[in-house]
Amino acid sequence: MWKTAELAAAVLKSGLASHPTVAVPFALRFGGNDEGIYAHGPFQLLEFRANGDGSYVHNTSVVAATGRGAVPFMLGFAATQAIGNASRRSRAANLAQQRWQPIDRGTVAVSNYGFYMHTPATVMAWQWQHINLAELTGPGQLRIQGQSERGPINWILESDWAELIFVFWASVRNPTSPQFVTRTWLPQDWLTKAFIWSQSNPSVPNSGFKSLYDGLHH
Repeated sequence: MWKTAELAAAVLKSGLASHPTVAVPFALRFGGNDEGIYAHGPFQLLEFRANGDGSYVHNTSVVAATGRGAVPFMLGFAATQAIGNASRRSRAANLAQQRWQPIDRGTVAVSNYGFYMHTPATVMAWQWQHINLAELTGPGQLRIQGQSERGPINWILESDWAELIFVFWASVRNPTSPQFVTRTWLPQDWLTKAFIWSQSNPSVPNSGFKSLYDGLHH
């Protein structure tokens, strides 16, 4: 979060170019020599979806029995069959319920022009212009809606860099976003905790927190 806050302050002061970039193993697609990766780390992607359509196979098999124990046997078979059908029906109904479910994972790289999701199968590139909505739903959780080559998407991106993606996106696409303007993208009381941490950590220059604070309140 300290790194995210530093980069957010740089964005607000148009000083992002002075920050170091990160090397990644894939080619960047959007900004030519002006594009750089500023953060790189793991992600998990969730989609609001169902695992089934509510259908199931109804068991209607019939058995015939004769003899003195035939009636109790057939009653027991029918009861067992009914329980099995009820269980399959309940499971099918549960699978038909939509919920946020993991669909992919890998590493996410955040640039000043967009972000890249690098998975074992591919590299997915998202330019800010392709994202129509972005809002933080919790620490490290960013809900995004946009338009892909296959149609609209509605995802939650879970990553330590979710807040940074939001800040970069909002600064370009939606600078009047309430979460961006009021700085509620920062976790509650984070600035207080960051100040205490900076005072007790000798590796942070005395002017480090003040510079960070002033940059975020630009």
